[in-house]
Amino acid sequence: MMKKVYFIVLTALLMVSCQTPPSGETNMEATNQTVESIMSRRSIRSYKAEQITAEQLDTLTECAINAPSALNKQSWEVRVIQKPDLIKAINDGFINFAKGKEMKGSASKAQQEGFSVFHGAPTIIVVANDTTNHYSEVDCGLLGQNILLAAESMGIGTCVVGSVIAYMRTPEAKEVIAQLNLPENFAPLYTISVGYPNEWPDAKPRDKAKVQVLK
Repeated sequence: MMKKVYFIVLTALLMVSCQTPPSGETNMEATNQTVESIMSRRSIRSYKAEQITAEQLDTLTECAINAPSALNKQSWEVRVIQKPDLIKAINDGFINFAKGKEMKGSASKAQQEGFSVFHGAPTIIVVANDTTNHYSEVDCGLLGQNILLAAESMGIGTCVVGSVIAYMRTPEAKEVIAQLNLPENFAPLYTISVGYPNEWPDAKPRDKAKVQVLK
C-alpha cells in the first residue's frame, strides 16, 4: 500500500516538474509577479467612471516615493487630482491651447466633441521635477514607472500623458498650476491617467535590436 502511495506522489511530482510554460513565456514570466506586470502592462485610453479606492491610491503613492533617486534627493513632487472640476479645467485649457496647432497622437483629436486629454480617467497624477537638479527628470521617470507597474499588479489601468504639459507651462495655465501648490523651482514634467480599464489593447511590437550585449 505504501509503495502504491509513493508511486502516485512521485508520478504527480514528475508531471508538475515537466510542465512547460505557454509558448514564448519563460519560467520566470510564469512565476514572477514583477516580470508578469512588466510584460502585461498596456497604456489604457478608455476608463470606467468608478474611482479607485483610497487604499489602492495609498499603495500607488507609497510605491512611487520608494523609487530610487540620485543621492536620495527625491527630487520630485507628486500631486493626485481627483477633483472633477480641476480635471475639467485642465482639459478645457488644453483644448483651447491646441486650437490651430498640429498635435500628435490622441491629442490630434482635441477639437472633437467630448475629447479628454486624460482619456476620461477619474484620477490624474501630476509629476513635477526640480528644475534646478539635472538628475531630477531621471528621478521622476523612475518614480513614474513604479506607479505604472504597481497599478498593473492591482488591475488598475494607466497612461502617461505628456502632451498636456505644453499647455500647463503656459501663462494661461497659471491659475490651474497654482492649485497644485508646487514649491518654487518645480514644474510639471508629465501626467498619468489612472483608473479601472475599459479596454484591453494588444501589445505593440518591440525592437530587440535596440539592445546590444557587449562581451
